[in-house]
Amino acid sequence: MASEREVDIEAFRAHLAQTSVGRRIDEVVIHHTWRPTAAEYRGIETVRGVRRYHMGVRGWSDNGYHVMVGPDGRVFLCRPLARSGAHVSGRNAHTVGVAMIANFDSEEPWEYGGMRACCRAVAALMERFDLPPKAIRFHREFAPKTCPGLKLGLAAFRNAVVETVAEASRMRPKIVLLPENALIDCRAQVEDGVTRVDLRALVEALGYRIHDHLQDQRKLYLERLTGAM
Repeated sequence: MASEREVDIEAFRAHLAQTSVGRRIDEVVIHHTWRPTAAEYRGIETVRGVRRYHMGVRGWSDNGYHVMVGPDGRVFLCRPLARSGAHVSGRNAHTVGVAMIANFDSEEPWEYGGMRACCRAVAALMERFDLPPKAIRFHREFAPKTCPGLKLGLAAFRNAVVETVAEASRMRPKIVLLPENALIDCRAQVEDGVTRVDLRALVEALGYRIHDHLQDQRKLYLERLTGAM
């Protein structure tokens, strides 16, 4: 039975938020498919081909990967996250497997059209399971393989994901939940574990008024200028 489904990054985040995962997740393991390559990619049919290979040749119950990313930036949900994958021998129980459809032994990872989407998907997984950057691992750390390709470095990939997390934080709607479920835009953000907000917006939302002495001075100055003309 086909399990793969294409989602955009927001739908992926929603899926993560709604999915119950009973097993402990300690790491996200990154792969490349090697074959098919990015040049051989044909959309979701390629993903289905990977599943058929894993089931028909490898004898697995489903696609070995939980998430796959295409060179066009499409994200595919594959094996359910609640189930252990079949992507890294001896380390499947507490990991999520993410595979880019590419061969980074020969294809250039930082020219790969799906790299940003992969980083965003991994960032979403890190957030969902509260994992640090060091929990991003490469397949080759645990097997005599080059996966996810000799052209892709672990430190560079981790840094790209961290930057994606920072970017997402900057872009995330800045709101604070008040009593009675009222939402206000007060540019809330967390810096070094401290939540910072626009105090004026927060205080006024609570029904108070801030007297702005500097604004009053500016108003008086403008009135004087206008009167002198």
